[in-house]
Amino acid sequence: MRVGGLFTAIRTTLSGLGNQMKRLDAISQNIANAERAPDAKGRLYRRKIVVPEKGRSQVPKMFGDQMRLRLERTDRAHMASQPISPAEDPDNPFPVKIVEEKGFKLVYNPGHPRADENGYVKMPDINPVEEMVDLIGASRTYDANVTVLDASKQMAKRALEI
Repeated sequence: MRVGGLFTAIRTTLSGLGNQMKRLDAISQNIANAERAPDAKGRLYRRKIVVPEKGRSQVPKMFGDQMRLRLERTDRAHMASQPISPAEDPDNPFPVKIVEEKGFKLVYNPGHPRADENGYVKMPDINPVEEMVDLIGASRTYDANVTVLDASKQMAKRALEI
């Protein structure tokens, strides 16, 4: 993880906000499709989850390492304006991606048009209660990131007043 001057906290927080938005999107799709039967071709909705990208470091450096790196890299352009895009940021310390889980549950419903010869219908393996708990967790994490972003903005504003 590169330490990028005054806006490091804002960049990291924006990364967290982007990750939680992906998580909220996946959860809302899961809730909306929890009772969706297979289509005419037999394709079934698969539960979506957000997972860390492989091949990228998921462990942030220790505070002392970050400070040492910052002192080594300090230069006149440390506050240069750089576009911040959390989705494509190569310095994103916690990149994530949405993947589809495999699996389904069998529901006994012999009157359903997609039921097999035994009366079972393949349905997405989604528990709406678990999805709602995940939704609350993602929402609270998002709110916490907004709080950090507001605090970072206030610190930057006060630093300019000095």
